[in-house]
Amino acid sequence: MVNFVDEYPRQLDERGRIIMPAKVREKLSETVYVTQAPSDRCLHLYTEEEWNKVAEKVNQLPTATDRNAAAFVRLFFGKATSAQIDKQGRIPIAKRLMDYANLTKDVVLVGANTRLEIWDAEAWNSYQNSLSDDIMIDGILKYGLNI
Repeated sequence: MVNFVDEYPRQLDERGRIIMPAKVREKLSETVYVTQAPSDRCLHLYTEEEWNKVAEKVNQLPTATDRNAAAFVRLFFGKATSAQIDKQGRIPIAKRLMDYANLTKDVVLVGANTRLEIWDAEAWNSYQNSLSDDIMIDGILKYGLNI
C-alpha cells in the first residue's frame, strides 16, 4: 500500500499539467485516476492500485435498487478521468476537474494517506485557517485512534 504525506506547492502549466515531485512520482504507477472530492472543492488523485480497491468497494453498492447508490457511482466514476504520467513527470488535469476545484495557477498537492488531494493554493490556505486548533485531538478521541 502506498501512503502519501506532506504538502507540495506546485503550479499548473498553460496546458493544465502538474509536475509531480520526485518523492511522489516514485510512488505512482504509469496511470493515475483523478476525480472530484465528495466533500470539498478539491480533487482526489489515486494510484491505479488504490483506484482498484475503491472500485471493489463501490461494486458492493446496491445500485440496481438504491437510487442514491446509483447516483453516487455515476458521479464518482463519471466525473473521474485516468491520466498518464509523461516522461517529465507531469499529469494532465481535465479542464472540467480544474473548473470544479477552482484550480488556478498555484496549487498544492496534499498527502492524504492513500491518495493525494489537489487544492487551489488559496483555497487550501483558507481551509486550513478555518479549522479549529483542536481538530487533531478531537479526531483522535472521536475515532478512538489512541495514537
